[in-house]
Amino acid sequence: MSYSITDECIGCGSCAKKCPESAIEGKIKVRFNIDPYLCVECGTCFDICPKGAILDPLGKPSVKKGKNKKILKATISTDICAGCRTCFMNCPQDAIKFIKKGIFTRSYCFVNSEDCVGCGTCSRCCITGAIELG
Repeated sequence: MSYSITDECIGCGSCAKKCPESAIEGKIKVRFNIDPYLCVECGTCFDICPKGAILDPLGKPSVKKGKNKKILKATISTDICAGCRTCFMNCPQDAIKFIKKGIFTRSYCFVNSEDCVGCGTCSRCCITGAIELG
């Protein structure tokens, strides 16, 4: 079961703008809907909804937030990053960039915070644990 949107939805579109898989559709000021076949259950919509109108896969409602809710962004510790590019290849927003260094210096990845929606896909696939949401 995927995330779902309740009748509390005011149609602000915040969830659709931030969904990394474009699984949410609707019209402004009208209730939005989540396509359960496209939803990857990342929770971005759940975290961003200002009205608490999203239910998680277990039926738990999101919390009403206000306009100043901080979105968690991914950060990569370059000291731990192995430069394997797993996060780079799996980021649905293309928010991770790969920096190739020379022969004697390590290559690594970094997050463009403007593009990051905080879905956590990168941290779940990181083989070294170098990525945190914060």
